[in-house]
Formats: sequence, C-alpha cells, structure tokens
Amino acid sequence: MSFSVNYPWLLILLSFIIAAGGSYFLYRNNPLKLTAVYANYALHLLRFLTLFFILFLLLGPLLKFISQKTEKPIVVMALDNSQSIINNKDSAYYKGEFIKELDKLKEKIGEKYDLKILTFGSTQTNNGNLTYTEKLSNISDALLAIQNNYYNLNLSAVILASDGIYNQGNNPLYTASNLKSAIYTIALGDTLQRRDLLIKFVRYNQLVYAGNAFDIQVELKAFYCNNEEVLLSVNENGKSLITQHINISNNSYFASIPVTLAAAQEGLHVYTIRVQKLKNEMNYINNDYQIQVNVIKTKQKIVLLAQSAHPDIAAIRKSLEANPNYEVKFALFENYKNEWMDDAGLFILHQLPGLREEGFNLIAQLAKKNMPCLFIVGRQSGLNQLAQLSALQITGSVENFNEAQGWPLASFNLFQLEEDQLNLLSKFAPLITPYGNYKIPTDAAVLLNQQIGYVKTNNPLLFFTQSKGVHQAYLCGEGYWRWYLQDFMLNGNHTFTETLLSKTIQLVAGKDDKSKFRVSPAKKVFDENEPIQIEAELYNDAYELVNEPDVSITLKNEEEKTYSYTFSKTTKAYQLETGTLPPGTYQYNAQVNGINKYQKKTGRFSVSALQTELLQTKADHQLLFNLASKNGGKLFYPNNMQNVFDELTKNENIKPVIYEQKEIKELMHQKWLFGLIVLFMTVEWFIRKWNGFI
Repeated sequence: MSFSVNYPWLLILLSFIIAAGGSYFLYRNNPLKLTAVYANYALHLLRFLTLFFILFLLLGPLLKFISQKTEKPIVVMALDNSQSIINNKDSAYYKGEFIKELDKLKEKIGEKYDLKILTFGSTQTNNGNLTYTEKLSNISDALLAIQNNYYNLNLSAVILASDGIYNQGNNPLYTASNLKSAIYTIALGDTLQRRDLLIKFVRYNQLVYAGNAFDIQVELKAFYCNNEEVLLSVNENGKSLITQHINISNNSYFASIPVTLAAAQEGLHVYTIRVQKLKNEMNYINNDYQIQVNVIKTKQKIVLLAQSAHPDIAAIRKSLEANPNYEVKFALFENYKNEWMDDAGLFILHQLPGLREEGFNLIAQLAKKNMPCLFIVGRQSGLNQLAQLSALQITGSVENFNEAQGWPLASFNLFQLEEDQLNLLSKFAPLITPYGNYKIPTDAAVLLNQQIGYVKTNNPLLFFTQSKGVHQAYLCGEGYWRWYLQDFMLNGNHTFTETLLSKTIQLVAGKDDKSKFRVSPAKKVFDENEPIQIEAELYNDAYELVNEPDVSITLKNEEEKTYSYTFSKTTKAYQLETGTLPPGTYQYNAQVNGINKYQKKTGRFSVSALQTELLQTKADHQLLFNLASKNGGKLFYPNNMQNVFDELTKNENIKPVIYEQKEIKELMHQKWLFGLIVLFMTVEWFIRKWNGFI
C-alpha cells in the first residue's frame, strides 16, 4: 500500500507548519494551568494532529492498494451427446459404467483445475447431462464455442470425448488450429464396421411441377452383405409406388440408383424410400429414408425487357433464376418479337418507355391486356411518355438526377420484410433517381421513400398501385446491381435483394387472396430439429390488418395426436412458434376465437426425420488422433481415460496465472481516519472541559 497527492509536496510541509503553529499559539502559555507538563504537551499534540490531518486531507491524497489474484488453469471437457455414441454393441456401457468413470475423472480434475463442462451435438449446453439424443454432431462449432467463451482467459486444455463422427459444420481440424490450448481426446464408439444395409442419402428436387415425372437418386450402401439380393421400394401413404431389385456385389458396396416417379397432383407429397431388412444387420433405422416433395403448378413466366444493356439486367436475371417458380424470357427491346405476350404473368420494363418513345406502343398494348408490370425508371427513361402510360408522373429536367437511398415506411402492409433486412438499406449504395416533383395515386402503397444524403424526402423510391384490379410496381431508380453486390458483401448471400424482388413480383403478378383470415406456415417442410413457425393475418371489412381477437390452431399428425396452441400477437398480425415436433405430416385447423364470420383455415406441413447420426456407424478415431497430436495432446480410450489427469499435471504449459490488481482510493473516504480525527477532538474537548476552560 502507498499513497500520493495531486499537489506539490511543499504543501504538505506548509500544512505541517500551520498545524504546529496553530497548536503552539493556542497552548504556549499553558492556559489550562496544568501542573503536569506531559498533559500540556498532549493537548499540543492532539490539536496538532487534528489540524494537520484536516489540512492534509484537503490536498486529496490517494491510497494505492495492490492485491494479487490467482486464477486456476481452465480445463474444458467437451462431451459428445449425439446418437452415434450408442449406435453400437457397447451402448449399455456408455449409458452406465462410462458415465461413472467420467464422473471420477471430473472430480479429480476439478480439485486442481477450473473445470468447465460442455455437451454438444448440433448445439452446445453446459449441463453435462449425457442423454445421447442429439440428431447431429458438430465438433467444429463446439471447439469454436470454447474458443469464443474463454478468449483472453487462462484456457489451458480441452478434453474432447467423442467418436470422431461429425455430420455438420466444418472439419474440426481447421477450427482446432486456432485454439491455443492442448487438446486431449477420449476415443469413443466402435471402429469395427458391422453388417449393415442403409440408404445413405437421396438426391431430389423439393419442388416439382404438376404433370411432370421426376427423378430421384438413391445412394445405397452395404457392408458385409455380399451376394444378397434386396428390394428397394418407394411408398406413399402406405402404398407402394415402385419397386426395384438390387444385387449386392461385394462387402463394401455403394451405388447411386436412379428412380423415376410418375407425375403427382398439386400439393405436398411425403415419400418413404425403403430397402428391405436383412438378417443380423447392426440397425434397421437407416433402412428407411423420407423425402417431402412440393408439387406446384407450372412455372410463372416473366418477361424482362431492357432499353439497353445494363448491369441491373444481370443482377435481376440472377435473382429471378434463383427462384425455381419463375421462367424468365429476356430481350433488349429492339430484339423483342412479342414472345409470351399472352402467357406471361409479369413484364419487367427496365427504362422503358425510352427517351425516343421506345416501347411506347408495346406498353400501351400491355395496358389493354391488363398485364401486370414492374417499371424500373432510370436515366434513359422517357418521363413524359411514362406519365402518359402509367400512374407515375415526374416533372423536372430529364438531364438532372439524384443519388437516393431507400428508407422504409412503417405504414406499408402489403407484405412484410424482416426489420434487420430493412436496416441494410442504410448501408446500401444509392440508386440513380430522376430529379423533379413526383406525383403518384393517393391510394398507392409506398414501401420505400427516397433519402438524399441525410434528408428523408417524400418522393417514392419503390411503390405499388392498382388499376382495374391489376397491380403495377415502380422502382424509381436504376442501380439494383449495387444492392445485389452489397447484399453479398454484407451477408455472404443475396437473400435480401432476392426476397425483395420475389415479394414484389408475388404482389404484382400473384392472384389476390381476398380472404380476411390467412394462415401460412413458414415452410412446407421443417427439419426435425427446427422450431415450427406459423404466421396469421386478420383483416377487417376495410381490409385493414387487425389483431384484437385471439387466434387458435390445432395440429394433428398421422397418429391422430393433437397439439393445440394460441397465436402470439405482433404489432399488426399473429405469430406462433411451437418448438420442435416429432417427424410426420401435420394437418392444421386455425380459427378466430369468438367471431364466426371468419372461415376456418386448414392446411398441412411436414416434419422431416433426421437420421444422419445413424448413417455412419464406424467411429473415426483417426480424426481424434490428429486433433490431439496437432494441438499438443494425446489420444486416450475409455479404459485408460483416468490417465488424462496425469497428462494434465505433466504439462508444464498448464499453470495458474497470477493477476496483480491495483486499486486507488481517496484517503478522505477512509472512515477510520474520520473517526480518528473525531477522537482527537473529543479527547481535547474533554480535557478542556474537565479543567473548566469551556
């Protein structure tokens, strides 16, 4: 402990002199007539100490305290909690004796080190409870979580107990290279390949079109099944659709078997691909594989016409072609031969009509046919011609343009975009927009207004309008390609720009849903390990979104088991997240509680079973050996895993860290010093009172 002052040390000397002088002049002639000399000196001392401490504290002295803190080395034990651990003949051992031995090791390590427990599968938990129920194994994410959670701490070692099988995430060797600590591995599972016949994977298109036959590729594997003839079948609703005989030609067999399924009716179809069970197989769960195929009507045809070559065109085409529901016809206007004039569901007109009236007559024809259109306005657009043909009027010089970003309007409710997606707009480059006064219909729905610099204007950037029951959309600026590229730069994908364009097309070209109660699952097919999300919308007679009444829904699976829920209310609509559900096909029945005028909504979705953990039964101990050797550790087996503790103690790099902590406090805030001053003053007052001086 030490102290310092913020003022020159000379002031301390001055305080000493003032305190000494004050006490001397007060008691120099022994005013109390004390007979004992030491008593008079005691009064001098008391008054001196009182004055000196008060003056000294006014200088703001600081006390420095230095303390030391010892931090034990952190050892993280990462335990594989996936199904593959018990997918072998030793399953009883891993559920019983192994856990007891593991607890002993935890106790020994915990006495000397700061032990942290992590169980992992597709996600990580810290409860240390081994149930072996995880459907996926992600070793890489577990190592990454350890690296992030203990960054800048005394992480000294990682003990990884796993079978080395991973079926999600990156190769663990890449992630482990960034981990600055030793890795000790405990090799679990069975490295012997047992007799097994399984469907490893099925390649198929999740979306097909009604009336079209479609192909699937069944990847079949077999171990120690040489000279067996097996039956492969495809079933739906318990009915066999197709069967095929397969001859297994060796003990390590693999084949990709093509199967063609006949055209199906529109809707969601759940197919079970099954290979017959053989005697003495290791497990039979991987003999079945389920797929879900959504059969829809034919693709929607979209015509993309451009005034001239432009970077926007490539970005728009890629966005459209990423959606399997669209079939795109592109042409420069000068080369267009009126293709799909009657078949198209939408025309996208890039800078048409032009400055020299290019496309004027074509757009007039489209208007007569009540064709939905998306107009993209730019520097080559003929604004006067556009005003004659459409609902957008821009008055101003055709040679002047602004650079405008988009800012969303909260009042827009024709479709919804995620808030985090809309926030990206402020980071996107501006579009090139015509300068002038904008006039649009009073009932137009504006999604984005123009923001020029820091000024938010009332000029629309993207809006929608309707005439004679036909929707039209207007993007009042060129430069979509910039958004497309920046979307990838910021997010690593084109999700936002593709979603924005897709929802725009759905609104303009889609058929209106006039129902006032709408229910839509987030997906047609959910994986077994992801939560079920369902949205609902309710409209009043003026087609305004409302959410005052409660909305409930009942789900029923193939086994007639029902699940009942009530939707949560959002700002304008309803949302439901049920958590995970068992695999199967679910029928839903949703209703508005207490109001009979709204029709009930029915539909269905499917939950796909995850069997990934059961596809590979042979443990990968080589991976575990590589992880340990490259990170300064060793590989152990369950029968000698108690030796892990000995290796930890031998590792000279695993040491406690001593931190020195400095704390500075003002001396004035020390209560004991205040009490000491009061004590000096009290004793002095008592002596003076006792001698009749007060």
